[in-house]
Amino acid sequence: MSPDVLLVIDTQRGAFDASLVGEWAMPDGDALIAACQQAVAWARRTGAAVIWVQHHEADGPMNGEGFAIDPRLAPAASEPRILKTEPSSFSNTALAPLLAGKSRVLLAGLQSDCCVRATALAGQAAGFSVAVIADAHHTWPSEGRTATQVRDAINTELAAAGIPLLSLADL
Repeated sequence: MSPDVLLVIDTQRGAFDASLVGEWAMPDGDALIAACQQAVAWARRTGAAVIWVQHHEADGPMNGEGFAIDPRLAPAASEPRILKTEPSSFSNTALAPLLAGKSRVLLAGLQSDCCVRATALAGQAAGFSVAVIADAHHTWPSEGRTATQVRDAINTELAAAGIPLLSLADL
């Protein structure tokens, strides 16, 4: 059993499925799904725990059919799921006990500039050893920047805050 745990954050149909959200579907969504598939495969191969975090918005895309984890990720029935309504995955107090005894918490998923950032910083503040898989999280374009530029800026911000960044190749 690996001392690591992988949190896969908000990789729900409401972010990717154009039949549900139209043009709001995430750009480069297929690439993010592939990156998360790679991270999950690594976790399962090494015995690291996988925890699926799902964001719920009563009046948003992460509700109804959009609440389901993207089926391409195929969560195992034995892998815990955590519901959240706030950006940080740590806002659900059920998460911390699932991390007991784990030496490192790796983050992947959505949204770089919201839930991934908030979870990384909250985990660090709570005393967990948090690392972000720099090429396995993503977001939407914002403030005149591409989604990749936003993600890269968040990676820089998190590294400056002392949160280690890994690449999928480092796993």
